[in-house]
Amino acid sequence: MSFAHKLISIIFPVLTILFLLLFLPPYLIFKLISYTFRSFCPENVAGKVVLVTGASSGIGKHLAYEYAKKGARLALVVRRQDRLTEVADKARRLGSLDVLIIPADVSKPEDCKRFINEAVSTTSDDVSIYLHKFYG
Repeated sequence: MSFAHKLISIIFPVLTILFLLLFLPPYLIFKLISYTFRSFCPENVAGKVVLVTGASSGIGKHLAYEYAKKGARLALVVRRQDRLTEVADKARRLGSLDVLIIPADVSKPEDCKRFINEAVSTTSDDVSIYLHKFYG
């Protein structure tokens, strides 16, 4: 083994341990404080407009349900509108004040502009929260 390999095999483990000892505790303390703060001071979304893309299944669907339980007004965006009526009905039962279904494809820029404008004009309020489901 060359001198460089020996030096690296000695220095990098020491630097890694030092890095963990110096930066991990403050990071964990920060995460604990932020988690505790969010538990005692939950976000009030009642009456606010929440725009959720990919809301017909998976994460988008369950995000829509969670915000519906909190009383948010939902604008649900999906490519196939027929799959979303079930989600919209359940969101209304869970407590959403208003559910707007917008068929659009988020991969097309003109559709993105259209569904944001439609959500703002239909609800006559600004979109407070925008949740985008990433595909891939």
